[in-house]
Amino acid sequence: MTRDARARPLAAAVAVAAALAGACVVSFPGAEDPKGTYEERIEDFARILAMEDARLYDAGFASRATRSPDPWMRAKMALALGRLKDPEANIYFPVLLKDDDPAVRRAAAFGAGVSGDARLVRLLVPVMSDLDPKTADAAAEALGKLGGDEATRALLGIAGSSAEAPPRAAAARALWRGSALTPSLVVPVLGPLAGREAAASSGRSLRREAVFALARKPVPEAAPFLRAALSSADARLVATAVRGLGVLGATDAASEISGLAMGPDSSVVIQSLLSLERIAAKGELPSSARTAALARATDGRPGVRVSALRLLGRFPNDEEVRFTLEGAIREQGWASQAALVSLVRSNPAKGLERCLEKVRGESLDLKLGAAEALPLVPEPGRTQLARVLLADPLPRVRAAALAAGDSLSNELLAVGLADRDAAVRAAAVEAGAASRSKAESGPFSKAWDTAFEALLRETEADYTVTALEAAASLGTKGRDLVARYTDAPDAVVRERARKLLVEKYAVPAASFKRIPVKSIFGPRDYAQMARDANESTFAAELVTAKGAVLIDLLYEDAPMTVENFRRLAAKGLFDGITIHRVVPDFVVQAGDPRGDGTGGPGYAIRDEINPNSYERGTVGMALSGPDTGGSQWFITLAPQPHLDGNYTVFGRVSAYIERADVIEQNDRLENVSVEVSPRGKRP
Repeated sequence: MTRDARARPLAAAVAVAAALAGACVVSFPGAEDPKGTYEERIEDFARILAMEDARLYDAGFASRATRSPDPWMRAKMALALGRLKDPEANIYFPVLLKDDDPAVRRAAAFGAGVSGDARLVRLLVPVMSDLDPKTADAAAEALGKLGGDEATRALLGIAGSSAEAPPRAAAARALWRGSALTPSLVVPVLGPLAGREAAASSGRSLRREAVFALARKPVPEAAPFLRAALSSADARLVATAVRGLGVLGATDAASEISGLAMGPDSSVVIQSLLSLERIAAKGELPSSARTAALARATDGRPGVRVSALRLLGRFPNDEEVRFTLEGAIREQGWASQAALVSLVRSNPAKGLERCLEKVRGESLDLKLGAAEALPLVPEPGRTQLARVLLADPLPRVRAAALAAGDSLSNELLAVGLADRDAAVRAAAVEAGAASRSKAESGPFSKAWDTAFEALLRETEADYTVTALEAAASLGTKGRDLVARYTDAPDAVVRERARKLLVEKYAVPAASFKRIPVKSIFGPRDYAQMARDANESTFAAELVTAKGAVLIDLLYEDAPMTVENFRRLAAKGLFDGITIHRVVPDFVVQAGDPRGDGTGGPGYAIRDEINPNSYERGTVGMALSGPDTGGSQWFITLAPQPHLDGNYTVFGRVSAYIERADVIEQNDRLENVSVEVSPRGKRP
């Protein structure tokens, strides 16, 4: 099929798919098993995995699999078709969305949303009336992902309906994704829902979802409704509303939020403290905010304490605040990093003194704090501190110092450009791109160009991607540099180069040729994964400095991701590494053998986006873009609906989630092991 034909309207392809509708759920006459044989399932699922992994649509196989007598297989193919993001593959959605089996319709609705094909919107709108509530919800969520006027009108119609339609809550939440939604359309519909209790829809709180939609991308018109939600008894709802008010910088809500910061629920307290810090950037805080920050600065919960110490930086020239921050700095640990940054913010002279004193010690946390505080330090102290940090033996510290970017001189950036570590050079290339775009020649330009070319020769894809992104920031001068990598052997590099050309230089996406993606898996692997997905259970134990956390791995939903995780664990890649990222009330992230967030296993795996939601204790794959997963993963500390459908879910914490709550940044991950247990064949 030609590329022009591939771009034809979906309506022209619907007739082709409709011809298959009658055969979609037909069993084979005389067959012993109306669902087909078990070995056929294993063989076909292995083939689906191979097709997904290569990201190459197999039209003949898709035609057969979507007509399989096995509904499990039809559902797997429906999901795979969406993940492929190939317009040709979408001709089967009209049939799959009307399948007799609700599980197939559910998978098709989710897959349609993942596909990114806006032509599927008109097919999904009627599916919101499906008799299966979960299918109706999936259709609403898919419409939110696809967006556009038609999808928005349909979602607003369902969310604003007086009837308790099954997808009403899902429709309300899906509205947050619209990038062009105007307050005059959305707030009048969602606002009243956010301000009162309503009957649960499909087991979901309509009020909670409306508050989430208003708070995720808040507009000033939503503020009164978010404030009204602060009186709810639902802690999760309150935490969401508080976050939205913080993003808005709602100074008139600061006193109320300060009171919430003294409450019992960790999520509400953390979000209140973080919101007060955001509000402080726009206006003066009430004394109650200071009281709350000082009270929580000695809290036993790490996330609460760090958030409070961050807030204390917003109270300048306060002796009690300085005393509290100095005490946390002496203790070292994760809290000391936050305290040092706040000390610099609130008392630059004393903060610089402590930075220069502490960066010569052994504490990684304090060194990272000094690097983070660099932009807050006035000259000439900033240059003095930067020189010390850029001479530190730890690459992570040197790279963190370069994150100060524009606040550093070209002379200091040149030190990073000549660094022996690729991650540090990448940070310097990124930080110095703006200066390079202004300079046609000279020592700095030459140093930047040399470092840039060196990154392009690195085997780690992320370094090359950083170089390409820096090149794209040079404007027209960078186009030819990026274009050199549109057919690069590495899929991550290739796809990023193509995306940059489309976004920055308006190159037509259809102009690129399809290239199969290389994989770490082969035919035997796919066959074994297909069997394991039906016959085995997988569980992981993470042994941390704060105790063990147990995880159920979702092999059926993300077989390639779980298999990659299992293999890396068996090799010992995770043993003894640093848990390099912890964000209060958000995630604990690990899996980087370098321990700084820039490393990986030396390859990337494909995303396996699935319908599992990011509740508290969900395990997901960390990414730097589509299909860039490797060894880094995260555990959510609270529900994160905005991650749904964007990052592969491959596990759930089954025991000891409270131990994840007390993990601190730069704690040690002692060991990861995976246990495989047999089970009966999946029906």
